[in-house]
Amino acid sequence: MDKKGLMSVFAFLLLSIGAFSCGEKPPLRLTTTQRDQVDTLFLRAVNKGGLSAEMDSLCSSTQAAKVQHLVDSMLLVRRKEEEDLRKRYSR
Repeated sequence: MDKKGLMSVFAFLLLSIGAFSCGEKPPLRLTTTQRDQVDTLFLRAVNKGGLSAEMDSLCSSTQAAKVQHLVDSMLLVRRKEEEDLRKRYSR
């Protein structure tokens, strides 16, 4: 084979390898044992003072402000109703 033919074959091989290597990788398949390990690690992270404790602290810190806002809203509504009733019956 001459040099030009060898270069053509080499170029064809590089192009074909490049074309087939650009596809998407198949999805990761875990064994049952691996899935159990991932579940265990996730639950440890959530329950071990990580996400669970953070969510609880966020809820407790905002609860007082939310309750106060609701009470204020209810007071405004009741005062408006009372004012409307007083206007209606004072005529």
